[in-house]
Amino acid sequence: MEYTEGVRFDSLGLSPEIMRAIQRRELELTTPVQAGCIPPMMAWQDVIAKAPTGTGKTFAYGIPIIEHIDPEDDAVQAVILAPTRELAIQITDELRDISAFRPGVRCVCLYGGQPI
Repeated sequence: MEYTEGVRFDSLGLSPEIMRAIQRRELELTTPVQAGCIPPMMAWQDVIAKAPTGTGKTFAYGIPIIEHIDPEDDAVQAVILAPTRELAIQITDELRDISAFRPGVRCVCLYGGQPI
């Protein structure tokens, strides 16, 4: 299924905390990859997506991941693998922005050569 245009973030049924983080970034419309990924991932469906660099893939999978996190549970609830240290740091920064208003949600970046 291919999406060629975005939808309004406020039409996706996201939590007030996630919407607050999105509004802080002054975003109103999703990108096509976000429009295609967020709804099925919110419904716990598997998604395979391919999109060019800079099209919003981190939010496409990051928003549903953060929405599904149970802040009362101390267990690791999601793991994202990245091919480079720089990309891992960039993803962590984006996820921290998305989860800024969700108390109890923690994002940690782990990579070689640094203490845990």
